[in-house]
Amino acid sequence: MKIIKQGIVALTLSVASTALTADVLGLSASLAYWKPDNSGHIQSGGDKIDVESDLGLGEKESVIFNAAFEHFIPLIPNVRVQYFDMDQVAYGSVDSVDFDGETFDGRVQTSLDLTNYDFTLYYQVLDNWVNLDVGLTVKAFDGVLILREQDADSSGNYSSSKTDIDNILPMLYGSAAFEFASLSAGVEGSAVSLSGDTAYDLVARLRYQMGFFGAEMGYRAMGLTVDDVSGIDVDTTIQGPYLSALLLF
Repeated sequence: MKIIKQGIVALTLSVASTALTADVLGLSASLAYWKPDNSGHIQSGGDKIDVESDLGLGEKESVIFNAAFEHFIPLIPNVRVQYFDMDQVAYGSVDSVDFDGETFDGRVQTSLDLTNYDFTLYYQVLDNWVNLDVGLTVKAFDGVLILREQDADSSGNYSSSKTDIDNILPMLYGSAAFEFASLSAGVEGSAVSLSGDTAYDLVARLRYQMGFFGAEMGYRAMGLTVDDVSGIDVDTTIQGPYLSALLLF
């Protein structure tokens, strides 16, 4: 995909040019419950299909796991990983649309797996009442999109399409938080925009911490606008509030 070819060198140099470190060792982990709304459309060589009104891909519960390790070794970046599990089966209806070389008409079943992993290397630029991190994220998708027609045509045939979603996106990463005793408020995200292709994963959050434990609430938005992702043009957004439990050492 052209995002990878054009962006990897510039993003890697951007991360490597920053060499600031944390004061102490730190380890954190969180598990979040997220129930976002889906909106937008997909297209593959034919008509645009609305993911919500046509395919019925609406709200869906998801689980997000995060873990981060920070250290005080100069020049070596801190590490953060994220696992996002989203697997949904929905039912909708379309009116004679072409997708992936097939014609779908009437009731359709959609199976969408958007499982993805984030691997982030970052540096801590500020570490006091204002925390600021910058770095590089690689987001790897390991999913699939399956469309199945539910009603046979006059010849008794059913249209179907299967598209593997196994792309890798390099993205700039940043996080800023303001601390007030046990409370903190912040924003965090990764994004890239190259040659008209755009992807982002953004979070606004409020966190409460007591000792090693914490709770967090916020709003998350993920968006993707690209041409030719595994043969599909995509312009979609997934967004909504979330709740999270944390362990911080």
